[in-house]
Amino acid sequence: MKKTYLTLAAGCLLAISTTVHAESGDVSIGVKGGTLGIGLEAGVDLSNNLALRGGINYLNFDFDSTISSIDYNFEPEFFNGSLLLDWYPFTTSFRLSAGAYLNSNEVKVEGTYRRDLLPPEFAGYTDQVNLAKVKGTVDFNTLAPYVGLGWTSNQHDHGWGVNLDLGVMFQGEPNVSELYIDDPWGLGRHPQVTGFLEDEQKAIEDELDKFQYYPVASVSLSYKF
Repeated sequence: MKKTYLTLAAGCLLAISTTVHAESGDVSIGVKGGTLGIGLEAGVDLSNNLALRGGINYLNFDFDSTISSIDYNFEPEFFNGSLLLDWYPFTTSFRLSAGAYLNSNEVKVEGTYRRDLLPPEFAGYTDQVNLAKVKGTVDFNTLAPYVGLGWTSNQHDHGWGVNLDLGVMFQGEPNVSELYIDDPWGLGRHPQVTGFLEDEQKAIEDELDKFQYYPVASVSLSYKF
């Protein structure tokens, strides 16, 4: 559902840009890449020192981490839309930016018990142990404020330009929205497993706390009409 909202938001932004272009011509469209992945962006000059930008970004990657006795694979999938106001305080291309991201960022989690930590009496059951997976999903706040600074090469000129952004997106503390044991024996419903999952939920949220203040750095190539 969030992805649908983001797509609609991007469509509205492009429609607004087209309307403004018909009246003033001060519209830019570009492609970008950075710590939020790849994306599209459109901008509208509101005055000599104010501009409005919006876009969508997508990023998917994975990394491994061990928490207590579980080897986890984390797969972040970030999909978000931005609406930013740029202020050029001087006559140069330097700018300050503030706004928000509407995000559908989440992290898929899958973990397996470490075989080297199995008690000796279970040494012959490693294949069975590998069938039991800890699975879950971690998400963040839907609305994420942003502050940053940047540089636009063609702020006062039409044609091709390069844009740089550096800032921070505040997307809130990670929240494990679901966590369960996927196994063929139904052990995930055992009362002791419920307590184990509660401990793991807190440990996973602590592990992903670094994503709360997410660094945003990007470079884009745009064309101003």
